[in-house]
Amino acid sequence: MFKELVELGRDLEAQGKLPPVGFYSYTEPIRWVVHIWPGPPLKVWLEEVELNIPRPFDGRTSAIRAHPLADEAGYALGADKQKKGLDKRAAEKHRVFRELLEKFLRSSLVCDPALREAAGWVTEVLEKGLVQGDPRFGEVQSKDWVSFMPEEGPLAGQHLFAHPEVRTFWVVEAQERSAQLDKQGQPIKGECAVCGSFGPLLEKIPLKVKLFSAAPIHSVNADAFVSYLAGRDAFKKGHLGLCFACGDTASRAFNYLSEHPWHRKNLLRDKNKADCLANQIAVYWLKAPAPLQVEDKPIELEDLLNSLGSLMLEELTQKKVQVPPADLAQLDRLLELPWKPGAAGLRLDAYAFYLGVLSPNVGRIALREWFSVSLEVLKENLRHYLQALTLVSPRGDESRPVSIATLAEALDSPEPNFTRSLLRAAYLGYRPSAGLLVKAVPRLRVLWTKGKRDRPDEERQRLEHIQALTALLKLGISYGKEDAVNMEELDFRRCSPPYLCGRLLAVLEEAQQRAANFKLNTTLVDRFYGTASTAPASVFGNLLRLSTLAHLPKVGREVNLMVEEILSRLDEVGGFPRTLNLSQQAEFALGFYHQRAYFRATKGKGKTNESNQNQGGETDEQQV
Repeated sequence: MFKELVELGRDLEAQGKLPPVGFYSYTEPIRWVVHIWPGPPLKVWLEEVELNIPRPFDGRTSAIRAHPLADEAGYALGADKQKKGLDKRAAEKHRVFRELLEKFLRSSLVCDPALREAAGWVTEVLEKGLVQGDPRFGEVQSKDWVSFMPEEGPLAGQHLFAHPEVRTFWVVEAQERSAQLDKQGQPIKGECAVCGSFGPLLEKIPLKVKLFSAAPIHSVNADAFVSYLAGRDAFKKGHLGLCFACGDTASRAFNYLSEHPWHRKNLLRDKNKADCLANQIAVYWLKAPAPLQVEDKPIELEDLLNSLGSLMLEELTQKKVQVPPADLAQLDRLLELPWKPGAAGLRLDAYAFYLGVLSPNVGRIALREWFSVSLEVLKENLRHYLQALTLVSPRGDESRPVSIATLAEALDSPEPNFTRSLLRAAYLGYRPSAGLLVKAVPRLRVLWTKGKRDRPDEERQRLEHIQALTALLKLGISYGKEDAVNMEELDFRRCSPPYLCGRLLAVLEEAQQRAANFKLNTTLVDRFYGTASTAPASVFGNLLRLSTLAHLPKVGREVNLMVEEILSRLDEVGGFPRTLNLSQQAEFALGFYHQRAYFRATKGKGKTNESNQNQGGETDEQQV
């Protein structure tokens, strides 16, 4: 992940979307600019401004460490005035600032004579205390940021700290401050794991990254991945060997992703515990060496990324919508169109999709998952995944896939591995975890047996969860199989005993409802779904006798023919199973759901000729 973050950071910096290495966009603006005329006589003018531009950064908190040619007034000018009292460390801060300025002037990295001359003017201004003679100096607070600007020569009107050679000097200086030291106090040197350059290796990255709170990023604490930078106690000290430039670039790129709504999704979040490992946040982005075309038309990469991330709609309890979510059906349609690079000589596998799932913890961030997949492979993976998740609605009026956030809410489980299993299936093409069926089957059983809710909003949510859980079961039993499309809605050809048993229970419930003119709030499903879905042979005999006596004589020919057709097929495949295993219970649930949705879709539309569905497999008299 570090390598990909560094590549992203360099691209963003080249586009002007990130500050340079070692620079940071502070919340506090530059409040004062010291304008310098070399003379003679040497003159200054203190101008009050409000400039929000990136400045040097080394993660300074309470330690006294200066930045070159731009810093707080306590450092740059020795100003000690504060809102409450005086800054007692202002003199020490100013001494450190001037020492860094002298080090800068001695550095072999400073080759521009105009820069060296202008920095010399700053030194002379500070030695003579000229700024303190400005009538506005009394307004300067110790925490106000100050910059220096020459008003003559090649650099006139430019902030000196923004000069390229100042940036180069600062990277070297910041690397020295952040280096891991040996027992003799010397920097440990080695090859950077990302760029391969030889030099001091970081002890820690100064710029922290933000999920909910700030923390530094480090390498994985596993023996297989460490450089033994801090010794052989790898489990505790598994730092990845990075140079300052790569570590800082990775952190800046990470923060860009984390702060950008196009690149971040909160998959699971405990709002009472921001630094809890149960929280899961996805950050994702595209590697695109050239524009991309879909069906010979250019597509904005932001739009494509929004579509690819639509599977991960944020947790449904979050009310604030930051960006318009892409519709999953829209993504499904997009996947059916041809994609190709917008530049000659490129293949689709040169484009990549990256995704990391992270969890915050006190003082660190844990990387739970890392996906790196070419767009060519990703396109097929997503197509198969959405195909396996697409299911007709409970009303039978439309078929659509379900987002991972909806699936997670329907599962009602704090287990974070379920969400990550779905992400692996969607983006990497892995088979869904068997644990999803273990959780979804009993959860769905509870929703069916508790029956219809009195409040409309609660009933609507129950049906949404039923659809999501049934889609999850379909994913578990049909992913990667050819019949995934056929299982989107009622499949009249399917002769699997569990599927037929599920259909039969739905038909018997329909007969009960029709016999009572749909005035029942409680049906046989509330009482018998659990047993019928686990041990069909033990319950269907009694249900058929009850229905034959009380319900079927009142409902006409359509439902009776359907019962006969299902029983005939069950006889052909060996009758009612004694017990059903977990995957068979999932297939039972699918048959039950399909048949129910079919009834609701055809309600009030007259009889439907089942022979059309069976493509000649049944007689014309069998109309359902």
